[in-house]
Amino acid sequence: MPDLKSDIIGRIRRLALRPTERNALTPVFEAVHNSVRAITERFGDDAVKKGRVDITIIRDEVADTHPVTGFDVEDNGIGFTEENYQSFLTPDSRLKEKKGGKGVGRLAWLKVFDHVNVESTFVDASTAQQRRFRFRLAEHNQVDEEILRAAPDGADIKTRISFRGFDSAFASRCPVKPETLALRVLSHFVPLFVGGNAPKVIIHDDEARDIEALFTDSIVDQRTRTLPLESGEDPPQIQIWSLKCQKSVRFDGGGCNFGFITGDKRSVIDYSIDDQIGLHLLDGQYIYLGCASGEYLDLHINSERTGFTLEGSEIDSVKRLIAREAREFLKPYVDIAVAEKVRVAKEVIIENPQFLYIEQDLKTFAEQIQPNLRQKEDIFLELSRNRFRRQRTFASVERTIVSAAVIDDAVNKKIEEYTQYVTLEKKGALAEYVIRRKAVIDLFEKFLEYKNPSDESYQKEEAIHKLICPMRVDSSVLEIKDHNLWLLDDRLAFFHYFASDKPANSYAGVSDIDRPDLAFFYDSCVAWRERENTDTVVLVEFKKPMRDDYTSGRDPVQQILHYVKLLRTESSVHDVRGRAIRGINAGTAFHCYVVGDITTTFEASIIGRFTKTPDGQGYFGYSPDPPAFIEIVPYGKILSNAKIRHALFFQTLGITSEG
Repeated sequence: MPDLKSDIIGRIRRLALRPTERNALTPVFEAVHNSVRAITERFGDDAVKKGRVDITIIRDEVADTHPVTGFDVEDNGIGFTEENYQSFLTPDSRLKEKKGGKGVGRLAWLKVFDHVNVESTFVDASTAQQRRFRFRLAEHNQVDEEILRAAPDGADIKTRISFRGFDSAFASRCPVKPETLALRVLSHFVPLFVGGNAPKVIIHDDEARDIEALFTDSIVDQRTRTLPLESGEDPPQIQIWSLKCQKSVRFDGGGCNFGFITGDKRSVIDYSIDDQIGLHLLDGQYIYLGCASGEYLDLHINSERTGFTLEGSEIDSVKRLIAREAREFLKPYVDIAVAEKVRVAKEVIIENPQFLYIEQDLKTFAEQIQPNLRQKEDIFLELSRNRFRRQRTFASVERTIVSAAVIDDAVNKKIEEYTQYVTLEKKGALAEYVIRRKAVIDLFEKFLEYKNPSDESYQKEEAIHKLICPMRVDSSVLEIKDHNLWLLDDRLAFFHYFASDKPANSYAGVSDIDRPDLAFFYDSCVAWRERENTDTVVLVEFKKPMRDDYTSGRDPVQQILHYVKLLRTESSVHDVRGRAIRGINAGTAFHCYVVGDITTTFEASIIGRFTKTPDGQGYFGYSPDPPAFIEIVPYGKILSNAKIRHALFFQTLGITSEG
């Protein structure tokens, strides 16, 4: 039966490799990876001492500012033996998969370059040989010009990979400066240098640059400590090497700060620790690298040296150890990050006072939550989670207290804890309510400013009405949190029934469809009454801020007295359950509020009919027919009175407008 065939051109065209700076260098990275494996295969544990990789930058001109046209990568590894050569000829070869190879890296070579020349001197069956071939993108014979011959006497064992014919899209993205190219190679192979497994890597252009020396020069601070992996008797000892480096060596792995778990001087596991330590770039120019090593890890590396034979929980313990040491090594940065979380948490608490209980322990809270959580939403969620757990804990404490047969010292201690918990919860709830009132007062003040400064227009009375109480509803569908009647008078919230901008015939025994802005009715008293056995009706009428056209028709006082006369003829008012409230009679008191600014035309209609209030801001008086007490309240008076009533609360919470 015939074998399946591979369409190499189709494979390479479909290869997801966009023209970027990194991808322009991908063939070089893949070649260097192959070189390191070949060196390790030849020298084993002596690879670091005896291995060497030389990367030569090719330009059309000698000047180091001229565009790069190709690369040569040469190593002294085992070379293209027959086994390695046959593996190269097999796409998706499994020969190197135990060592981390995927068998597809060479396909990227032809995505970026037109052709690749390979020349290798190696030893096969005790015979030194040379193999040379050309690798190109073609329908057939992708490997051509092959020459296999005996190597000259004394020839060095080495392999050179020459990349030529740089695709223009990738060539335009390739760095030009030799120092930049050297740093890109370094950042990609940081795990090798951290793990101590790097052979000598030299990049040649205008001069030779030792990549390992470049790595060493980038270190601005370092520390090595040996720490126990776990608590208990005779725990494994892990050495943590902490490095603060220039960001130029930032590992190409999707983060800023990295942890490396090594075995036998190889980086086996590398990962970003940004989230674990809650830090990114340090001072905008440094990164942290943390390397874990030790005999315990060496003993538990697998035979392929690509993983550990440890339980997942043990690997997690090593990662926690690296993170803990990183936070200790970077303590000044961590302290700044914690302080920022405390600052954000304070802002969240000001807006959500139900979390006031934690105010004294904010630093501890900030240190205990995930280090990467700094946004308001994240902090709010963590505070909510903390409060939920706290409530659940004290619910258990309450059950213990209730079920206790004897009030002993232990129970007394729980009672004390529970009492403190309840006190703080109530304090938080009250503060939350006060802050909501502060927001309403601020919005109300905003409504009194010009709506449109260009034409000096103001908000309509409807906007203010809606802020104080929703329109076209009654108290049967509203709870105390659904309205802000306290802006007018805190007592209004406790009336048995009220209607907001609803036709009078919907709640009173009249046929009239006129709609008082707000109408409040008492049956049995909920909070206060002026005289026993006397019902009270309160009416409120809103007028547009700074309205000054009261020259014809009913003025606001006449309008609200019209409602008084209308309601005094009713036979019943319905309560929240639809049942009749006791009818209005001769003893029913009507208290009326006209809410509007006292402009010139308005004042002209009330002079001589009403008396100025003691503060000189409004007017009040009594109408004998129909009988009603009337108060004219300017919006500024409502605002100033609301601020005065709440000033102490706002000051206590530190949320006064003045700071």
